[in-house]
Amino acid sequence: MQIHVVQKGDSLYKISQFYNLPWQEIASVNALGPQDVLTVGQTLLIPAPFVYKVKKGDTIEKVASKLGVALFELKQANPGVDDQPLTGGQTLNVPQKRKRTLTVNAFSEPSDRAKENFKKAAKALSYISLFSYEVSENGDLKPLDDAAFLREIKNENVRPLISITTIKDGGFSQELATAVLKNPDTSNKVIENTVRIMKEKGYVGVNVDFEYIGRKNRERYNRFLRNITDRMHKEGYVATSALAPKIKEKQKGVWYEGHDYKAHGQTVDYVILMTYEWGYSGGPPLPVSPLNEVKKVLDYAVNTIPRSKILMGINLYGYDWKLPFVQGGPQAKALSPVQAVQLARKRKTAIQYAKDVQAPYFVYWDKEKKQHKVWFEDYRSMKAKFDLIDEYRLGGASFWNLAFDYPGLWNYLEDRYMIRFQ
Repeated sequence: MQIHVVQKGDSLYKISQFYNLPWQEIASVNALGPQDVLTVGQTLLIPAPFVYKVKKGDTIEKVASKLGVALFELKQANPGVDDQPLTGGQTLNVPQKRKRTLTVNAFSEPSDRAKENFKKAAKALSYISLFSYEVSENGDLKPLDDAAFLREIKNENVRPLISITTIKDGGFSQELATAVLKNPDTSNKVIENTVRIMKEKGYVGVNVDFEYIGRKNRERYNRFLRNITDRMHKEGYVATSALAPKIKEKQKGVWYEGHDYKAHGQTVDYVILMTYEWGYSGGPPLPVSPLNEVKKVLDYAVNTIPRSKILMGINLYGYDWKLPFVQGGPQAKALSPVQAVQLARKRKTAIQYAKDVQAPYFVYWDKEKKQHKVWFEDYRSMKAKFDLIDEYRLGGASFWNLAFDYPGLWNYLEDRYMIRFQ
């Protein structure tokens, strides 16, 4: 598929005529309904035809760019095409891209809304990590109402991972992490309870997400990961961990100091890099995952962790900030790519794209005449992230989270990659 950026005057019908495709096909792949009105700057996926019909003014270079294929590949698929100018109505064979195999994970809380979004995403997922079983100071795990969601997962070709966290009272607790990791008996109890729940409910692996644990728990956490991974492997399960987005080994900060990239890479089957939240709800307006910052994390990660084990984190959300930003003031509102486009349409504002950070944004005024800035994700920013995954030859991607709807994305992901299901 290629990506079309909506211009002023575009309509679904006009776009379909330009690409010589039925409008219904474009609407279907983008999950658009007949009531949807296009917004300037909005991105659409265009299914690439196997045969392209040349239009007046086309050149071989323009066609290659339009279809998103390499010029030499288009020429190889059409021997002799350089011998004479293209003519209107002439047909060209469209070369099919070779697909990489990718491991894809998504996090999800077991809500009804997320369950509906999972149904749309399932075809493009290897794993789904249900968030979360919270550990306690005595080694027990707080129950999660995941039975209905697990039944839905079993109907799809997706493997569920149990996510265990050191969340307490709605936030990650360093005190709780210390209580669990410092006491070997408590750590072992956490592992035994995790395995018991996995066997009871049909999980196939674990995601360990202990955050803000601090420097003093670094080696304790490494030991815990080795023990739980050994147990997972004995049971035939998969072990994964979530890592703060570090750019160097001795990075300061309680979020970073407890995470040992090298040890995680040597231990678990996959590491999930949390490469998002540069722009966050309590901070100033920034893209959530600016590509220049993500690259800094990858530059460090690939030198300490096997590339095939790295799943790059990708956000399925953006934020709506009220301006001017005031530290400690009202927090930004999270919204999905679909909601962002709907908001831009409602406020009659064009969507812009910042190429330096590879992220879309727009500015609007609300009913109270207050200015807002929205940073979010679209197909351009997603393509840039997938290009980065390919450039660094990573094992795959991990999405946070399925509470946010982006149905067309899964069509693009399935079109671009072979999804690893085993």
